[in-house]
Amino acid sequence: MNKYAFDPFDHNQTQNQWELLRELRHHAPISRPIPGFVYVARHSDIAAIFKDVEENFSSAEGFRGQGVVVPVEESFLGEIDRPLHTELRGLMMQAFKPGLEKEAEGFARDYINGLWQNIKNSRGGDLVADFGLNIPSAVTSHILGISVENIERVGQWGFDLVHSTWPETNATEDGVGLGGAFPHIAEFLDAQIRQRRSNPNPPDDMITRMTQAEINEHGTSRKLSDLQIRTLCANVLLASLSTANLIGNLMYRFVTDSDFENALRADPSLIPGAVEESLRVEAPVLFMLRTARNDCTISGEPVAKGERILLGIASGNRDERVFENPEQFQLARSNAKQHLTFAPGIHRCLGNQLARMEAKVALETAIEIFEPGSLQLKEGFVFEHVPMFLEYGPNRLDVVYSP
Repeated sequence: MNKYAFDPFDHNQTQNQWELLRELRHHAPISRPIPGFVYVARHSDIAAIFKDVEENFSSAEGFRGQGVVVPVEESFLGEIDRPLHTELRGLMMQAFKPGLEKEAEGFARDYINGLWQNIKNSRGGDLVADFGLNIPSAVTSHILGISVENIERVGQWGFDLVHSTWPETNATEDGVGLGGAFPHIAEFLDAQIRQRRSNPNPPDDMITRMTQAEINEHGTSRKLSDLQIRTLCANVLLASLSTANLIGNLMYRFVTDSDFENALRADPSLIPGAVEESLRVEAPVLFMLRTARNDCTISGEPVAKGERILLGIASGNRDERVFENPEQFQLARSNAKQHLTFAPGIHRCLGNQLARMEAKVALETAIEIFEPGSLQLKEGFVFEHVPMFLEYGPNRLDVVYSP
């Protein structure tokens, strides 16, 4: 009997296993929760595997279940290895350039203020559906060039997709791939691409740049196909949704922990640290996957070629070897930024600075708009996590505003 067994594709297990992760770090840093899958629990091992992209570990199967094969043109950036990954990431970096978060902050602040005013005027709301879910969709849509009136439905589509069978199986009961599983999302993105291609003076946005760009593949330059542009657009939109979990986790703490709220009101300069500590102790993404390219070892444990590697971000972020009193949320933790949430190495999250900015602005504006203690959980509220195996955050966050 495997005392460390669990199903990594069952959110009821992956979101409630802090005691198990602690035991794994101490007694079984490399374990096999189910056949064919290796769970890595310690910070140093996880960081090393993230950076070992050439020799031993591939990203090609992404977050899919065992045996699920996705065509390259329908693969997200995190599911592609070098050399194509380098070309596509370089293209994406033209949009996610340093300082982008500062350029987007004005838009984000105005948009977030509007969401807060709606909640204030309505005397409450759901801080997931009415607030946190819309923010990353809005900022990412702004960067892509998607109009404001489409933001809410694009965000809901992304939420539905991430919380379906598609992430694991690349399919739903409606069909296979993004086009088959969620045709309305595919059709919307395809229309955005057609608009740029047919416009002699298209807007200077990320979708336009992708329609005009060329990449070098096997020594030959080529344009991106519409299918690959659609995939990359969906990638950017869906990757941003983990920021909704970050915002949800922070908002839950804000409305339930008066010491946290009062500390931020007394000293708003603590807010960036609060964001980092939330990214650490409440990692919005619990783990990522890699595949062993060859027979190798991790901390002396043999791993066979083809085995899937579960990089336990949530466990590594609470590793006692790196963080003192790791289970505690500490606003002034000096090394909180050593968390693994954005994945060190060449697959580091492109939107990490945007995520930080959005969460920071969400807290700053909450303090500006609401009186101390005026946002409270709705009576009878029961916390439930998002129903997605590798995510961590509230599924709903019903609050009332009592000035």
